[in-house]
Amino acid sequence: MAKLLLALLVLLPTYSMAAPLSAPGDLRMRHDLQLLSDSGVINTTLTAWPVPFGDIYAALMGVRVQSLSPAELSAYRRIRDRTRLELSTDALSSRLDLSGSINARSIRSFEDTPRDEGEVGAHLSWLGERFSVNLSATAVANPFDGDDVRPDGTYIGVALGNWIATAGWQERWWGPGRDGSLILSSNARPTPGVAIQRNVAAPFETRWLGWIGPWTVTSFMNILDDDRFINDARLFGIRGSFRPPKTGLEIGVSRTAMWCGDNRPCSLSTFGDLLLGNDNRGVNIDPADEPGNQLGGFDLRWSLPKQIPVALYMQWIGEDGRRCGGAIGAWLRQFGVEYWGVIGDLSYRTHLEVSDSTCREGGFGFSDAKPNCSYGHSVYRTGYRYDGRAIGHSADGDSLSYSFGSTLVQSAGHLWNISLRYMEINRTGAPDIRHTLTPTPQELIDLQIAHDRQMQYGRLYAGLGFSQLDDLVTGTSTSDIAVFIRWSSN
Repeated sequence: MAKLLLALLVLLPTYSMAAPLSAPGDLRMRHDLQLLSDSGVINTTLTAWPVPFGDIYAALMGVRVQSLSPAELSAYRRIRDRTRLELSTDALSSRLDLSGSINARSIRSFEDTPRDEGEVGAHLSWLGERFSVNLSATAVANPFDGDDVRPDGTYIGVALGNWIATAGWQERWWGPGRDGSLILSSNARPTPGVAIQRNVAAPFETRWLGWIGPWTVTSFMNILDDDRFINDARLFGIRGSFRPPKTGLEIGVSRTAMWCGDNRPCSLSTFGDLLLGNDNRGVNIDPADEPGNQLGGFDLRWSLPKQIPVALYMQWIGEDGRRCGGAIGAWLRQFGVEYWGVIGDLSYRTHLEVSDSTCREGGFGFSDAKPNCSYGHSVYRTGYRYDGRAIGHSADGDSLSYSFGSTLVQSAGHLWNISLRYMEINRTGAPDIRHTLTPTPQELIDLQIAHDRQMQYGRLYAGLGFSQLDDLVTGTSTSDIAVFIRWSSN
C-alpha cells in the first residue's frame, strides 16, 4: 500500500501544502516564531512541537505591524504568508521531495536533515473546516533500519472544539532545547498512534487561573511496532506548557511511559497504576504487575527582561524511582543559553547547550552517577528506543554533549545554520550493546554548515559537515565528510 501511495503521489501536480500543524524540523519557522515571541510581539507556547497553525494565526491577530522593527516585520510576513497557505481550506495540495546524502548523519538536532543515502518523498494533503488529511510516502535507498518505504508524516485529523485529534505517524519535539531533547525528540522515526492537543493556547478567562497565561496540553498513545524484546509495546505521552504573563517564562511538564505489549498487562487498571506511579517493583507493585518504564520531568525557558536579547533554558528529566518509594531517583539534565540580534539584513540566533544523559542520583541530580540507567529498563530491555534510534536525546544514554550553533535568516528568507558539537558518548558503566551509537565509550567532534533557500522552482536545502570519532577502547580515530542536498517542490 505504501509503495502504491508513493507511485500515485509522484504523478500528482505540485501545489503549496495545507496542514493544521507545523511539524518539528523547520528551522526558519522556529527562528521567526521565537524572534516574535522574545520581542513581545506574540505570546503563545513554543516548546511543544508540532505547533498548531490555528494558534499561530490567533497570536498574529493582535500584532501592531507599524511598531515592528525591520527584522520583526520580515519574520511576521513570512509567518503570516505561511499560515495563510497552510490554513487554506477545501484545496487538494501536494509536494515532492528528493534528497541524497553521503555519510548521512546519525546525530540529529531539531533541524530536519535527511536520514539515509537517498530519499524520494511524495505528500498529499487536504484541509476542510473540521477534517484534515495528510498522506506521505518516502522511498529510501539503503535504509539504516531496513524500511525502504515509509509512511512518516501521514495522519488524519479532526477538530473537536478547541482541540485537534489525530491518528498517524507524527514527529514530536518536547522542550526548549535546540540540539536535543532528553525526553522526546525527532531523532527516532515517528511511531504510529493517536493524539490530541489544544488548538489555540488561549488563557483561562477566570481571574483565578488567568495568571497561567496561554497554555496548551498534548497527549498521545502510540505503538512501538519495530523488532523489540517485548513486541508491540505502547508508548504513552502527555505534556502541558504555559506562559505566565509579563514574566518571559515558559514552563513545561512532560511525562512518557512504555507499557503493555506481548505477555505484559494491558488492562485499564494497569494504565491507572501507570498514571498513579505505582510501578516500582517490590515497593508499590508486584514484580509481575509492573506496568511500564516511565520518564518525566520539567523544563523552563526564561527570556530576560528589559529587552535584553538573552534567554536561559533548562530541562530536567527523571528516570527510575527510588527504592524506598515512588519519588524520582535519578535525573538527566540540560542547560542552554540563547542570544539573538541583527547584522545588516540578517537576523541571527546563537545557542550554547549542554546535555547530560547520564542518570544522576540525589534530589535534583547533583549526586553520584548511575551508569546504564538512562533509556534502559529491566523488563522493556530494548529500552527507550525505536528502530535503532533513541526516542530522547540523539546521543542516547550515558552521554555528555556540548553544542554551539547559530541560525541566520536573511530578509528574503534564505537561511544559514552552523553547528559545532563535542560529545562523550556512552562514557560510563560496563559495555552496553543496547546503545544505539556505540557499546563502548567514544568521543565525537562534529561540524556542519547548512543552507536553505526558496527558489522559483522549489526549495533547496544543502549541507556540508565534518566529523572525527575517537574510540577510547581501541585508541583508533576516524574522520568523515558528510554532504546532503534536498529539493522540495515548494
